[in-house]
This record gives sequence, structure tokens and C-alpha cells, in this order.
Amino acid sequence: MIATELLKNDHKEAMSLIEELEAADDQVGTDPTFTETFNRLNELLQMHTRIEEEVFYPAMKEFDESRDLVREFYKEHKEVDRLLAQLSTMAPNVEEFQETLSEMREDIEHHVDEEENELFPMAERLCGESKLQEMGRQMQQIKDGSRAQVAGWRR
Repeated sequence: MIATELLKNDHKEAMSLIEELEAADDQVGTDPTFTETFNRLNELLQMHTRIEEEVFYPAMKEFDESRDLVREFYKEHKEVDRLLAQLSTMAPNVEEFQETLSEMREDIEHHVDEEENELFPMAERLCGESKLQEMGRQMQQIKDGSRAQVAGWRR
């Protein structure tokens, strides 16, 4: 799978998990399902950030045309990391969690929009199919390696 498609799939999954967590707003008490959903979202976003910062962004920083955009994305990742850290200290059904989740959703929607409508088309034009295929392979290897490590820890 090419890098941009792999990243788009992560974007869709993240937005779906956020929507699930927004449903916790109506709950009385803490439902463990929402905690599991948050943990999945947290892991997904951490991995997504990792593969972008280790594989995709370095390749895109090579081009003058995309360098400034990539710098902005590093800053946006730091903000999402900060919000994830805040969310991890709260229960999903608490108002403060929902407010912070809403802020994070807005940040992610903005980030996704810029990536998918500006950076990805640029990457497809500047890198070409074979480079994007190679980056996608590297990203999938990182994801698979991380899953194997986690499975090993759980034994």
C-alpha cells in the first residue's frame, strides 16, 4: 500500500474512534468500553505520529515546496500529544474530557485536511509511485514490529 493511502486509513480510523468517544458524553459512570476505545485511539495516534515523523516527513522535508508545511505538522503533532496526555488522566464521560476531546478533534480535522488536500497530492507528484510504495512498506513494517513487541509483552 502506498504511504498516503496507509495514512488516510489511519485518519479514518482515528475519526471513527473519536466519534465513539463522543458518545460517552451521555453516559453515567465510567464504561470500560470507552476507556478501551480511548486506549486504541491513543495507540493509533502515537503510531501514526511515529511513522509520519520517521518515514514520511523526512522524505517530504527534502523538497523546498513542502518543507514549511512539514515543520507546521511537527508542531501540530506536539499539540495532539499534549491533548492525549490530558485526556489520559480523565474519564471519558466527564465534561472536561469531552471538551478536550472536542479541541483535539478540531486539531486533527485541520491536520487531516491539510495533509490530505495539500501534502499528499504534493507527495504523489514529487515522490512518485515507487517511492510512496517503499515508504508505505517501511511504515507497515514499523506498525507490524510494534504490534509484535506488544504481543510479546502481553505473554
